[in-house]
Amino acid sequence: MKTYALIFLFFVCNFFAIAQDYTSVDKVVATYPTTFQSIEEFANRIEKDFSNDADKVRAAYYWIAHHIQYNFKILGTNSTGYPKITIKDYETEEAYHYKYKKKYASYALQFKVAVCEGYSQLLFYVCEQLGIKAHVVKGNILKTKHRYGVIPKQTNHAWNAVFFDNKWNLIDATWSTGNERGKPNHVDFHDTYFSIPPEKMILNHFPKDPKWQLLKVKMSKDAFYKQPIPYAPYLALDNSLDKDIRGQITAKVNGFITLPFTRLDINQKYYYAYSKDQRSKRLTFTKVGNKYVTKIPFKKTKKEVLTVYNGRKGMLSFRIIPKR
Repeated sequence: MKTYALIFLFFVCNFFAIAQDYTSVDKVVATYPTTFQSIEEFANRIEKDFSNDADKVRAAYYWIAHHIQYNFKILGTNSTGYPKITIKDYETEEAYHYKYKKKYASYALQFKVAVCEGYSQLLFYVCEQLGIKAHVVKGNILKTKHRYGVIPKQTNHAWNAVFFDNKWNLIDATWSTGNERGKPNHVDFHDTYFSIPPEKMILNHFPKDPKWQLLKVKMSKDAFYKQPIPYAPYLALDNSLDKDIRGQITAKVNGFITLPFTRLDINQKYYYAYSKDQRSKRLTFTKVGNKYVTKIPFKKTKKEVLTVYNGRKGMLSFRIIPKR
């Protein structure tokens, strides 16, 4: 009996160690001004209000995610959306790039619009000012529009690794804003990507340098691009799809698509819909051995995108290829 009690206590303590409550930090940062004149001023305010590194990083992240809008206007262009950056006083190429990126970050703070590079550089330089080790991670992401299995030649995203609580933590401030194209000043903040476990981050973030996977067993880029596409609601839950299920599934017409989960929060309500469906339909799960299995009818005759939902929020998307 004592053994079971100790095991239970271990998991409870471990859960709270991972799911740290930053409510008090967020409340303080919510009172901050909407504008700071410099990275130094921003960092000094944080330094004044918080004593430990985890709270300081959370404060910087929370403010950035709430006040920097994603710049959809410059997507697909070569523009930064900022005034031209000219660096004159530097001795080495490394010094040039350092000053250039810091100016870029200061523009993100000043103009309060950015793409992923601006969010990540701003968080990096604020952390540096606070004396906290940080890194801008360059890499690739999985999104609905990507072609299954096609590996791009260039990186297309940037996020951060920040050192606190005696470990490196992965953070994506860009994907925490919930900004939407065509909705100015819209913020639908969620903190799924704050100190997200590496085994979850790798489901849709692939760093160019494998070191920043922060995994003992590294995932290959080929395997990364063959995964289903996960969304924040899936990553926020303690759910886990069977690792053998790929993002592209061949399904027999008038047959079923079988999705087994090794972990599933059974207290949630799950639905599914194909891309042209008017409404989603409820999913039911059956316990088969140690897995939760659902079977989804497939009657389509053309390629489809299947999305599984938690309530109204998308969790996972799959590309479905019909087979007669």
